[in-house]
Amino acid sequence: MADWKTLIGKLKQFYKDIRLNRSIVTYLICVIIASILWFLSALNQDYSTELTYPIKYVHLPEDKYLICELPSELQLEVQAKGFTLVGHRVKTSFLPINFNFAPFAELLEEKRGIFEYTLNTADIKDRIAGQISPDIKLLSIYPEKLVFQFAATKEKKIAVRPMLDYTLKKQYILNQVTAVPDSVIVRGASNIIDTLQYASTAVWSLKNANKTQQKVLKLQEIANCQLVDKSVEVTLEIEQFTEARRSILIQAKQVPDSINVRLFPASVDITYDVGLSKYNSLNDKDFIFSVDYPVDPTAPYLKVKAEKIPAFIKNLDFSPQKVEYILEKK
Repeated sequence: MADWKTLIGKLKQFYKDIRLNRSIVTYLICVIIASILWFLSALNQDYSTELTYPIKYVHLPEDKYLICELPSELQLEVQAKGFTLVGHRVKTSFLPINFNFAPFAELLEEKRGIFEYTLNTADIKDRIAGQISPDIKLLSIYPEKLVFQFAATKEKKIAVRPMLDYTLKKQYILNQVTAVPDSVIVRGASNIIDTLQYASTAVWSLKNANKTQQKVLKLQEIANCQLVDKSVEVTLEIEQFTEARRSILIQAKQVPDSINVRLFPASVDITYDVGLSKYNSLNDKDFIFSVDYPVDPTAPYLKVKAEKIPAFIKNLDFSPQKVEYILEKK
């Protein structure tokens, strides 16, 4: 009998739970339907909001170079119905506004070699509105002004400067560094081009190098300029070296024709490191050491200077670095 009563009790509770769950489901459905109706009603209202648009500048003057930074985006304050704004964001979130500069090119004014024009964006509101949507009302544009600055375009050939960060293995020497091409054409604003002396490569790092190596290196970008060549091939000529010694006569410079200068000693002893492949190609004529005719004839010494030495030798040392002298009339 007890079991029968228990079973009846469970059935009654189950029926109550079903009625309760049905009430919850019915309530939730009503909430969802109400929310949808509210959302649809809300989307049918007019709203003011901001849209961010990328901007693309087209038909800039070909004979001039842009030297200012223009905004890459425009902030547009607009008014439209919610449906329109939602659909517009989905469909056009990546489409840029095209700004055609051609109609304004003749309005550029030259100031100290810079051609400049300031445009109030309110003046082109209709042009921009035509690229958005007829269902969207354009209220305002930020920034309020666009400043265009150009310089006359110029080109120039400049030397290539390889950028190196290297160490060599013991008893090895870097004979020379070459770049092919060794110079490049650069185009850009004339006020910048006139100041350029070289184009630098990306840094080439080597550790404990012990042989000749080649590598294609990209050229570093130059602001507001364009390089015709984007990369060069750099060669490092590396080989073993040996120490060499020579005795070179000292030359006296700027000596009056009526005077003879006698030097004591008359030569310098030099030591230097040179690559094995170039050791036998050097001779005394590849070196010039000199002294200048004394401004003060009572000065006891003349300073010796290395006037000419081969570019590929390293660790040059010479002695003496000062010499005594006698001035004699011819």
